[in-house]
Amino acid sequence: MAPYSLEQLIQEAGKLPPIPQTAMKALTMIRNPDTNASSLAKVIGMDQVLAAKVLRWANSAYFGLENRILTVQQAIMVLGMKNIQELIMNSSVSDHLNRPVPGYELARGELWQHALGTAITAKLISKKRKLNIDEEAYFAGLLCDIGKLVFEKVLRDANNISPEMASLPFQDMERLCFGFDHATLGAEMARRWQLPDSLVSAIAYHHEPQMTSSYHILVSTVHVANALVMIMGIGIGIDGLRYPLHEESLTRLGLGEEDLSEFVAQATEQLSHAKELVRIG
Repeated sequence: MAPYSLEQLIQEAGKLPPIPQTAMKALTMIRNPDTNASSLAKVIGMDQVLAAKVLRWANSAYFGLENRILTVQQAIMVLGMKNIQELIMNSSVSDHLNRPVPGYELARGELWQHALGTAITAKLISKKRKLNIDEEAYFAGLLCDIGKLVFEKVLRDANNISPEMASLPFQDMERLCFGFDHATLGAEMARRWQLPDSLVSAIAYHHEPQMTSSYHILVSTVHVANALVMIMGIGIGIDGLRYPLHEESLTRLGLGEEDLSEFVAQATEQLSHAKELVRIG
């Protein structure tokens, strides 16, 4: 198996289709509390495809609005900035993740559904425990496995993995084979995209929350969410259930078995709605 450096795989990541500039600009504006609906609508309106998606979302049966929405500004005012933010991010990331990932034995759509399920579940945990990190948790969950997009190309060539190595936790096997894992790669991608340090940490340690030195609540939230979505059977590929759920994360968040069952039920329903909205877009 040919060795790969982190820098080589980062260069491969640069070949991925970028998130459209208008979407990135809109997401940046939404994070600014001084942004109003009029100025955001002007930016979204510069991209005909994105503007059309926003209008289709606003007029979809999911939101059940009585009057037809005719302009992007109306859509923003009625749906609110947070809904627009989630819809744009979901649509943008789905273009990256909604594809086959043969290195992890994931069919088209499986990695995307896992990412969306993790995002939804992380936000549910934040709301339930009143952590006040709803949006951070959502986006960290959505992006936590972004490194798999590049790393899977390496795994396609991993034909000489020994039975002993195959029995290890998957991130340990990745490190033994290649020197680092998909979480490290994803975190470095996020760092170079200039995402906030909190998201970088959540991506880096979402399988090993005990290793982080900061943002413990966010990292634990994404870790538990990711594990629950695996347990739900969403996006289980070659790495399957080979990531342990760390009890200290449950303790840190004050979660019990009843809470986990509640999250699974709620996430299943919300994931179905979210996938429908992406299809509408």
